[in-house]
Amino acid sequence: MPVGTAASVKAMTPETVRETGADIILGNTYHLMLRPGAERVAKFGGLHKFMNWQRPILTDSGGFQVYSLSDLRSIDEDGVTFRSHIDGARIYLSPERSIQVQH
Repeated sequence: MPVGTAASVKAMTPETVRETGADIILGNTYHLMLRPGAERVAKFGGLHKFMNWQRPILTDSGGFQVYSLSDLRSIDEDGVTFRSHIDGARIYLSPERSIQVQH
């Protein structure tokens, strides 16, 4: 399963990934929120169209980053606010937002 953390597999085109026989790509919700950004993906018509990948995509919920980025986040009853490790921007992730980003 190739890793396409931020909606692309590094150094490979979608065609090349398909030629390897891969049936699924792994993505990461937190990284998708930062780059390319959920709004940009939505403008393309969703993650499959953005990635030019019509096979399954397995994405996480962003929950791992709640623990791994503990110095860059604060948790409330409804979700978590991250401070981007890239530019310091504040990003809010709730269960509902996680689903939107993964779509």
